[in-house]
Amino acid sequence: MSDQSRADASAPLAAVVDLGTNAARLALATLDDAGRLESRGRWRELIRLGEGVRETGLLSESAMERGLACLSRFAQIIREHRVHLVDAVATSALREAQNADVFISRALELGIAMRVIPPEEEARLAFAGVFAGEGHRPERALVFDVGGGSLEVILSESGEVRDMVSLPAGVVYLTERYLKTMPTPEEEVQACSLAVEAMLRDVDFGEAALAEIPFIGCGGVVALAWFVTEGAPPGGRVDGLSLPGAFFEEWVGRFAGLTYGQRRELRGFESGREDVALAGLIVVRALLRWGRKKKLGVSTGGVREGRLLELLETGAQGC
Repeated sequence: MSDQSRADASAPLAAVVDLGTNAARLALATLDDAGRLESRGRWRELIRLGEGVRETGLLSESAMERGLACLSRFAQIIREHRVHLVDAVATSALREAQNADVFISRALELGIAMRVIPPEEEARLAFAGVFAGEGHRPERALVFDVGGGSLEVILSESGEVRDMVSLPAGVVYLTERYLKTMPTPEEEVQACSLAVEAMLRDVDFGEAALAEIPFIGCGGVVALAWFVTEGAPPGGRVDGLSLPGAFFEEWVGRFAGLTYGQRRELRGFESGREDVALAGLIVVRALLRWGRKKKLGVSTGGVREGRLLELLETGAQGC
């Protein structure tokens, strides 16, 4: 999947690869005159790199081949665009895999120098990326990034990260452990829900009144937003959309009752997420219940946009 636009040849161009447990992403961008990100192209592929890692501790050969084939395509795009600044970051799957060094070495042969970032950096970049295209940040917000291997929950204050937590509630790992059947029986849904709710109960953000703070979801929430609005979000785009929590309350049971084929045929549904989308719905529902929220905002920004902003701001300072 790609979203491309023509670049201004006079502006420094940066590229960031974000290699996650479920999806690989590439984004190119410049800075506009106001210092905001201006997209020059975005690509995403579902590669399921972290498949089985939580159980075996290893990246499988088939998963590595999928990941490397994707990185090869990304490397070609980067070369074609003659990018000035490049970074490639990896998150949960490579943090946990004992053979991550093998994958990193093979990626380097393709021209992609991967670096594994800790959860704290992942959360910080996700937060920055959510607001990378905005003129200002809200005084307080709770940003959550639903990934394949982990869930990052970030509390901000005065436009900066005040606290964060990384939970093992990624959709790939939850699916492999709890949601093994399609259609998915209620007992599997309940077991997954209870596990996520238990993790959230242990999150302590001090005196933060969560019910009064806007919640903004990124990462896998973007894909969920398309089909919970049945392929027709207001204005035709999900970035900046406000979604009622009732959507997720309704869709958990509705989605669980569908077969693989029925899930695939939903309006706005992205093929390749038939098994893991239910875990995403459960995670969002649990977060909204935990925060006693009736709605959430959706952002298409994330780790790659946050890192793009850093690269370009540093590059501009060095000019």
